[in-house]
Amino acid sequence: MQETVASALAQLARLDPRAARLAENALASITGGSSLQDLTQRAVQEFCWYVLPVRFGGETGERMLTARSLGRLFSLLDLDRYAAICSSATTRAVLDAHSGGYDGGLAAYHRAMRASGVEPPDLPELTWGASLGSAEIEASRAVSAALELAIAAGDVRPGTRGWRPEQERFTHAFLTQPDPQGRSRLDRIREERARGWLGSPSHPHRQRLWPLLGRLIGGAEVPQDAAEALAPVRRLLDFADEGIGLTQIGYISPSVVRELCAEFGWDTSPSPPRSETDAMQLIVLNKLLRGMRAVRRSGRRLVLTRRGRHLRSDDRALWRAVAENLLDAEGFTQASAETLLGLLLLRTPRATGSHARAEAVGIGAEARKVLADAGWGDGGGPPEAGRFQSALLHLTWLMETLGFARSGDLVAEEGCPDLSRSGQAFALTALHLSATAPPASL
Repeated sequence: MQETVASALAQLARLDPRAARLAENALASITGGSSLQDLTQRAVQEFCWYVLPVRFGGETGERMLTARSLGRLFSLLDLDRYAAICSSATTRAVLDAHSGGYDGGLAAYHRAMRASGVEPPDLPELTWGASLGSAEIEASRAVSAALELAIAAGDVRPGTRGWRPEQERFTHAFLTQPDPQGRSRLDRIREERARGWLGSPSHPHRQRLWPLLGRLIGGAEVPQDAAEALAPVRRLLDFADEGIGLTQIGYISPSVVRELCAEFGWDTSPSPPRSETDAMQLIVLNKLLRGMRAVRRSGRRLVLTRRGRHLRSDDRALWRAVAENLLDAEGFTQASAETLLGLLLLRTPRATGSHARAEAVGIGAEARKVLADAGWGDGGGPPEAGRFQSALLHLTWLMETLGFARSGDLVAEEGCPDLSRSGQAFALTALHLSATAPPASL
């Protein structure tokens, strides 16, 4: 193969010595000395649309000359698809955008990569990270190469109507295909991320959750009673679809509050409630929907957003969004929530023997000890019970409102509360989504 490249370069040098030099340098930059067999469309595009304008000097005309010289070499090597990229109008447009500034050029590069079809798309079950581990790098390259073949075969047609859903279906099938050991590339990405999440030196409280590794990787299926559990969330979305009247200071209309409390049999003080502040269930649901960006304020009304309309029509997406919001916090609140949910899962289902004796220590007391060992203590001891409970107020209210806690105080200092079967699935989903989300850095 190297002899073939050398022969093509010699042929180009006889026609245009300068073009041959430019093409040779460009090819070396792309391949890094590797075999031409490893060359991909994605690598050619990244060179022409990012590496060339960012790392090579010169004006647009000089950069375009380099790209076209590389294209001439590809033509001599019978790599016509790659040659077409080098001399394309897209390459010219991206290089022009870079001449106007780095930010504009970077945006043009990303647009062109997405439009080409070989850039792996985000999926509901996987958002590609900005900082990739080895398993994710391997998977991203493999998906890109597979998409290139699918495009060449006409199975995915970039730019045509409906091509993006087809690209996503192809990517999903490729990533979830098991290897001879029964593990898929998606499994490997999730394991890599979960291990990084558990072992994060800046979150030492997660060390206690290592026994959950396998469950964090796999997550939980959406339970059959998910729609029933999420009925209060969906009902508030129904009201928002029609527009919920707000009081002068921004609370939900008292008539809507009373109707929802009566429909779901919520206890309030006083009863019936006079405003949203009398019903902790409505306080937590209102905060939830705002945090999920499912509703927005429009004048004196609370209305659905486009995202809210989508979630209202998709039980699985709504379940995921609510679980994802559960751990959308920072600092002590985030550490407390992760620790509490993890310990609840570690203690469920209930056991006998030494496991049962361990439950004599209250879930709240154990969680506070874990947090103290991780550096979140107060005055050398565990965090104050009141501070711990305050940090988990939103989480515990939401779990109780949706019926995920069967009995007992979720932050009890003595004993261990029970989670319903759907509550266990919800807690595991929340931790799974957090543990397998794209890391900010590795």
